[in-house]
Amino acid sequence: MAAVATIALSDALATPVVHNFIPIGQDKNGTWWFEDQSPASAIGYNRISVSLTRSALGASGQASAANRVNRCKLGIYLPVLETLGTNDAGVTPPPTVAFVNRCNIEYSMPERNSLQNRKDLVKYSANLPLNALVNSAVQDLQPLY
Repeated sequence: MAAVATIALSDALATPVVHNFIPIGQDKNGTWWFEDQSPASAIGYNRISVSLTRSALGASGQASAANRVNRCKLGIYLPVLETLGTNDAGVTPPPTVAFVNRCNIEYSMPERNSLQNRKDLVKYSANLPLNALVNSAVQDLQPLY
């Protein structure tokens, strides 16, 4: 079992800044949450979620049961706050979220797969966004043709 620890990720600035996502705990569904608490307001904290659902033994040990799959779900949530001015009384209103950029990744791994299968899955999924075609679709919003 992996010990829960801070996750350090670099951003995409010209001079990258490392953001530390500290573990804040597990929710009732067993999902672990991590927060980058560098923004000034908690409503703007960037978050990461990690959950693992292990396969359940099928009825009477059936090897082909549909639920014999391990699933790992990862989520990245990057809220962007509204730019706030002052109201007529000169008071700055509380921060509000304008929108949230999200990425969800789900690894679905049948019990029969090997360690090498899982390593390949992780490597391919890490490198896929670096592909020029995929990068253009995500970053530049360019459709595929």
